[in-house]
Amino acid sequence: MRDLALLAILAGLIPIILMRPWTGIVAWFWVGLMAPHALTWGFMRSFPIATVIGLTTLVALFLARDRRPMPMTREMIMMFVLAGYFAMTSALGVVPHEAWDFWLHFMKILLITFVTPMLIHGPQRILAVLLVITFSIGFYGIKGGLFAVMTGGAHMVLGPPRSFLSGNNYIGLAMIMVLPLILATARMFHQGWVQWPWPSLNRFARPIGWGAYGAFWLTVIAILATYSRGALVGLLAVAPFIFLRMRHKWFLVAMAFILISVVGITAPDRLVERWQTIQTYEEDQSAMQRIQAWGVNWNMAMERPLTGMGFRNTWMDYDWWVSYANFEGTWGHVLSPHSIYFGLMGAHGFGGVAVFLLLVGFTFMTLNRIRRRAVQDAGNLWLAEYAWAIQVGLVGYLVAGAFLDVAYFNLLYAFVALAIIMRRELDESLGATGGVARVIADPSSGSRIRFPDFVAAPVRDDGHAHRR
Repeated sequence: MRDLALLAILAGLIPIILMRPWTGIVAWFWVGLMAPHALTWGFMRSFPIATVIGLTTLVALFLARDRRPMPMTREMIMMFVLAGYFAMTSALGVVPHEAWDFWLHFMKILLITFVTPMLIHGPQRILAVLLVITFSIGFYGIKGGLFAVMTGGAHMVLGPPRSFLSGNNYIGLAMIMVLPLILATARMFHQGWVQWPWPSLNRFARPIGWGAYGAFWLTVIAILATYSRGALVGLLAVAPFIFLRMRHKWFLVAMAFILISVVGITAPDRLVERWQTIQTYEEDQSAMQRIQAWGVNWNMAMERPLTGMGFRNTWMDYDWWVSYANFEGTWGHVLSPHSIYFGLMGAHGFGGVAVFLLLVGFTFMTLNRIRRRAVQDAGNLWLAEYAWAIQVGLVGYLVAGAFLDVAYFNLLYAFVALAIIMRRELDESLGATGGVARVIADPSSGSRIRFPDFVAAPVRDDGHAHRR
């Protein structure tokens, strides 16, 4: 039944995409992140659903009358530079044939990233992409959180089987990246920042907001229940940013104190034992594998600082790979770089790392600019909140990704595309109003809007919100 249902959804999506090409972008992110085919049991498990949606979207792009020119921002330019740089390292790689195969795979991700700003514009389309991205991963946060609560955290939370996110480390990273997005979504619905074209959705916006708050806390539980040390470090990295924005922060601290000291709620012993291995990493084989792999990729980059060894350098035989190691363990053929940064070093040299970090840095600065400018405009509060959420998600990615090989994760490049789109949307919105910030007011109460529930927006005496 799951296979037939997914096939029916795909069959229904194709004509919709051809009529409204922008929906192809939404469908692509849904398939790429949620991996619904991985939840089936039959023929759809191996069906090339992403290829079908991607090709249909590209055909529809040429038929679209409302497509925009590709915005040549600094982020877009850096993605072209990244594609070119990786092409160079693939041509000079130690296994060029396999390197080109992976380069083509990576180009599919970048191609959709290039196309996304051409088809996604206007609040309705931008919010559709944001919501689909949020709940494609948030689905596993809700599912994993409920599973952890029902089992007392006795079992590990995993991602969709037979997909990139199937491992506990990878789904943990993905949930960290969308955790702030879930919170921003809860605020948006709870506070009614957006008037939807469907009256029923506006009527139930507040209950949807409460549901999203519940999804936020379930996702926190799911992240912990992945038993991933990298995910724990990533969660600790984003937690202060979320906590500092909370309005009733000391109430939450008091509740946590009561639950732990009075009620006696504690983390499962297995989870605590897993975390404690961070302090005794010398005794943990998994940790030592990472240290060995980091040394290997560092030494590869030192030998070829500009080009590295190319994609799929781990496909060389073990004796070649371990010849770059600072020490040899007893675990045999575990050749993953186990890190964004060291993986890029080994495959593309220090030059590849520099290009990648410039792309991420430019994206972060653009999001910061959006956040600071949009918060002054009542009609663009949702832009400010989602820009903040993506920024915090990037922090989690950069921290947790230090322990995972996720440099080519499509969610990162979705964030880059959204930064480009949201900046254009803000510039056009402020251009239409002459760049004048409006008073932030709640029409239902006659008072200034406060960021919902436990989040406060400071207000100046002149009635405008502070820049953040």
